[in-house]
Amino acid sequence: MARQITIEPVTRAEGHGKITIFLDDDGYVRDAQFHVTQIRGFEKFCEGRPFYEMPSLMARICGICPVSHLVASAKACDELMAVQIPETAEYLRRIMNLAQLVQSHALSFFHLASPDFLLGLDYDPAKRNIFEVMNTHPNIARDGIMLRKFGQQIIELLGGKRIHPGWIVPGGVSEPLAADKRDAILAMIPEALAAIQRALDWFKRTFDHYPEEIRTFANFPSLFMGLTNDKGELVHYEGKLRFVDATGKIVADQIAAEDYQQYIGEAVEPYSYLKFPYFKPMGYPEGIDRVGPLARLNLIN
Repeated sequence: MARQITIEPVTRAEGHGKITIFLDDDGYVRDAQFHVTQIRGFEKFCEGRPFYEMPSLMARICGICPVSHLVASAKACDELMAVQIPETAEYLRRIMNLAQLVQSHALSFFHLASPDFLLGLDYDPAKRNIFEVMNTHPNIARDGIMLRKFGQQIIELLGGKRIHPGWIVPGGVSEPLAADKRDAILAMIPEALAAIQRALDWFKRTFDHYPEEIRTFANFPSLFMGLTNDKGELVHYEGKLRFVDATGKIVADQIAAEDYQQYIGEAVEPYSYLKFPYFKPMGYPEGIDRVGPLARLNLIN
């Protein structure tokens, strides 16, 4: 008979949520829904606030990736003021943004994903977590913790604090990079690069153990979106939007940020507070698109 399975809370996500799986009379999955269970409300409580407050407010959207929201909001404010920020300020913003990518990806890769790869998908779920990785693979766990610390320390050296820094402001940044802080960042890079290389080496060795999962996991047709430069190369800070389909064919390219509303829409579903972005020319849900590391790879493949 038809039934449903609810997984709550979802513990392998940077936030709060639950999953409901609906089975038909034959026991096959008929539908699956991911519920974001907390309303954020930023669109509402930002109404009427001065534009120059937006970067610091937007950083509060997330405690894991505050820099991403900080950068995006500050860039929007730059456009509102019609200013070209100093070249040095752009470089400093890029450094903080890259540090954000390192610490966030380290958390996702080592803390959330590595238990599955290192312990196996059939491992006791109660123990399949970062603490068991620390017991069974202490060196890998240590590298993951160190890499996240590396990114967070750079954010702190630049912005004064690791979470919700307000250092990136409309028009540039609020403080230059002092020589001692620059030297501290440079001194940390060799150890971080070595840890990244070790992680890549063991991760590549896991591919042969999970051929079926690699073939099927998250393997469904969708669009992918990200930033590229005029040469079609991947960028993280300044670029134009590119959409590709599931086969890698470019659907739309070189879309300026100020034109995003012509191409990106947001749908809502009754079961979640999550917004569902989609490519407007294709409509919803046919035009749903994915972003992030997988999308970036597919954009330039």
